[in-house]
Amino acid sequence: MPEFASLEPQDVRQYWEHEEYDFTPWLADEIETEGASDLEDVLGLDVEIIEREKSVGKYNVDIYAQVVDDGRTIVIENQLQDSDHDHLGKAIAYAAGVDADIIVWLAPAFNDEHRDAMQWLNENTREGIDLFAIRLEVWRIESSPPAVRFNAIEQPSEWKEKAQRSRGELSERDQLREEFWTAFRDQIEEASTPLSSRKPYPSHYYSNPIGVGGYHMSFYIDEDESELGLELIFEDDAEGFEELRDHAEELERELDADLYWGELRETRTGKMRSELEVKRDADIEDREQWDEYFDWMLEQGRRFHEVFPERLRQL
Repeated sequence: MPEFASLEPQDVRQYWEHEEYDFTPWLADEIETEGASDLEDVLGLDVEIIEREKSVGKYNVDIYAQVVDDGRTIVIENQLQDSDHDHLGKAIAYAAGVDADIIVWLAPAFNDEHRDAMQWLNENTREGIDLFAIRLEVWRIESSPPAVRFNAIEQPSEWKEKAQRSRGELSERDQLREEFWTAFRDQIEEASTPLSSRKPYPSHYYSNPIGVGGYHMSFYIDEDESELGLELIFEDDAEGFEELRDHAEELERELDADLYWGELRETRTGKMRSELEVKRDADIEDREQWDEYFDWMLEQGRRFHEVFPERLRQL
């Protein structure tokens, strides 16, 4: 019979003594490292840090960030002891001060009243304002190295968000897009794939990390052209984009697909952005074809992960 060791919970203060000087820098570094961090996977969002210890009135937001694909803003409030009214109040005040769309509150334990408060806020704020209560855990098995786990004990409910929408709030096209991405998200969670599960929205795209900072992937639907595609987006690397385009034929052989190259363009923030993509004919109104589309998307995502990350690191 197999023998199993026990998981032993650890006091988080054994590893981070101070929230501002120890834990917040560690968490920010985790988010900024290549690949999706554990916190991003729990949130179902790809996060880019804007500022650490951002000043808001008399206090500082631990981490001020944004969602990579749509620019929604995030405040992250860290705590190394059981949840309290002070940190809940600060998180809400910070969000109000910077007009944030998402609040993430991390603590090793949440009192019932604070969990209930976060749940009530999720149920009663307008759609687009999301709150997460994330339990910070550290575990060991006997003398093994410690492992960090982020456990979401309160988060927005997709079902509740949809139920709270007023009738007719979404067009038929947007409803179909949301259903399509939701079904694709479910396929990602069931498949063995390097793709990451992300929250579906009623938009024309579904973003995913590629594992290298400054670049990400985005699946997209173009109903007008009856196309389904996958883009590799360059956030601000015009030279790298042109360098890869010099190797277009080699990349097409490795991907076993035709590549389409976008034009470099300047964003509102002054960055140069472009993308390369693969695409196929598709009509998402034909639900009987969805499984075929999902298989194609999973395969293209796998190929992108095999071909591009190492090349991007060398640019």
